[in-house]
Amino acid sequence: MTREAVLLASWEGVRREELRKLLRNYRPEEALAILEREVPGGRPDPEEVDASVEKASKLGMGAVVYGGDEYPEILSEIPDPPAVLFHLGDLEGFLGMPAIAVIGSRRCTAYGRKVARTLSADFADAGVAVVSGLARGIDGEAHRGAMDAGGVTMAVLGSGLDVIYPPEHDRLAQRILERGVLLSEYPPGTTPAKYRFPERNRLISGFSLGVVVVEAGRRSGTMITVNTALDQGREVFAVPGEVTRAFSMGTNMLLRDGAGVVITASDVLEPLGILPVDGTAPEGRMPESETGRVIVGLLSEETLHFDSILRMSGMGRALLQTELLELEMTGIVVQHPGKLYSLRRPIS
Repeated sequence: MTREAVLLASWEGVRREELRKLLRNYRPEEALAILEREVPGGRPDPEEVDASVEKASKLGMGAVVYGGDEYPEILSEIPDPPAVLFHLGDLEGFLGMPAIAVIGSRRCTAYGRKVARTLSADFADAGVAVVSGLARGIDGEAHRGAMDAGGVTMAVLGSGLDVIYPPEHDRLAQRILERGVLLSEYPPGTTPAKYRFPERNRLISGFSLGVVVVEAGRRSGTMITVNTALDQGREVFAVPGEVTRAFSMGTNMLLRDGAGVVITASDVLEPLGILPVDGTAPEGRMPESETGRVIVGLLSEETLHFDSILRMSGMGRALLQTELLELEMTGIVVQHPGKLYSLRRPIS
């Protein structure tokens, strides 16, 4: 699969939309045969492909393609999902958790660094994974905060996974792999390029239920991510900053335009319906059916993917779908993008 993924990701003259259409209807090897026949001039250099495959093998890299069983369902919902994903670390474990993106400027204040780290640690304490872009500034602090709390974090790269950028974050990337994930849509050997970072930003928001902007200038790349998140139907939140600071201009404008105000982590968790790991069903709302009580018991510990509930409950797929729908309609359970479910947080 890795060689096929490298070939698909490297084929020139084919748009992502065209690749996705092929992969919806054909297996990867069949899609490659069609590309060989119809776009022969786009075939990547064999030596470069061999080098990429060798790097992937040496690093223990995994790859998933659009339309495959392992492709993240939450990404299938966004307007322009990648045709191929390369990953290092525990992607399956990450996908079983709710995730929130914490982003902001590379050039940031000490206040911004502290807030990013604190919020990310609090999200991790609530059983939420933190997604960011491994960049200098806010991104790096977001990853560190999640890891300091013993949580999970994903770094989405604008380069191949063997090319860590910025270089000084190599140790940070290695630390992320202890409990988290490095991910890229670019094959090994791909170097950073300015146009790739806006592309990767759609994945940062795409993997997340909501996006928290800590600090951002009025025209920063962070604001591009915000616009992408809104296009994807994701919730956007912002941390207030001094009105005279350029680094807070973007966040304050977002707040003016209706973004959620973030003072503490609960300002994000509650609107998204994410229950803390020690949460319970709302008082007096325990479902009457035995199967419903089983589901509530499972979700009282953590937010779970549909397939995890299916496996842990031992129910049939049709029965579980019916029970979850009933629990949603009665306000006990909340469904999040990517078939993730949690109990609705009690209102105090």
